[in-house]
Amino acid sequence: MHIPKPVSRPAPQPARLDSFPLFENLPQDLMQHIERHATPVNGRQSKLLFLRGDTEEFIALVLQGNVYHTLQEPDGHEVIIDRSGPGEIVGESALLHLSRRNCTAQLSRDCRLLLLDQKHFRALQDAPQLMSRIQQQLCRRLQRISNFVETVCLYRLEARLARHLLMEIDLRGHPGPNGPILLLNMNQAILASMLNASRPRLNAQLKQWQRNGLIQLSRHMLQVCDPVRLRQIAQYQDRQIKYLNDKIFKCHIGN
Repeated sequence: MHIPKPVSRPAPQPARLDSFPLFENLPQDLMQHIERHATPVNGRQSKLLFLRGDTEEFIALVLQGNVYHTLQEPDGHEVIIDRSGPGEIVGESALLHLSRRNCTAQLSRDCRLLLLDQKHFRALQDAPQLMSRIQQQLCRRLQRISNFVETVCLYRLEARLARHLLMEIDLRGHPGPNGPILLLNMNQAILASMLNASRPRLNAQLKQWQRNGLIQLSRHMLQVCDPVRLRQIAQYQDRQIKYLNDKIFKCHIGN
């Protein structure tokens, strides 16, 4: 079983956790319990958080950066099925039911998190407000993974990329003079894994959109110059899928 190497520096103050909705207005003794027993880890010292099949012996509280949840196809191709950002817990299901990890978790280089060992779970499990929020987070994660499976199975790369960019702009975009701007905090290899595509295919699609004036792309920034067209690309296949589903449903009723 893999256990990340701890960083030899003091854990962040509870106020840092208080800044995240998951930990707002929780009892002070609970926050002190987390601070006292948590172990800091960062992505510069350890890229791997845990492997698929590991026992669920700890949870991780993300303070900065991203944790990528991955699966490996039989040919070795790695697919990112979800990611956890600041304020989220990784491995939260361990607080509800101990089992084995159903995916591998890897840290971005700028990731900073706190590990809390299983022997310190009880204080969290005895906090109804926190456990309710954790259940809500788990539901959101399941919804994201469901959306990922639908997108990968039913949509072409062009539509997958358009849907992803629109979602990222809604969450993290900034207004710009010529269209919304998205700061890129990941490389193309990571983005390709999130879309279950090869890097050359993704790169070709981005370059085509740039030639067509749909986007402007630099090393650390992407600007959508034509948001209406991007939304049309994302929604076109939605209409096709709805049409096919309606047709299948009518055939089923007719039989």
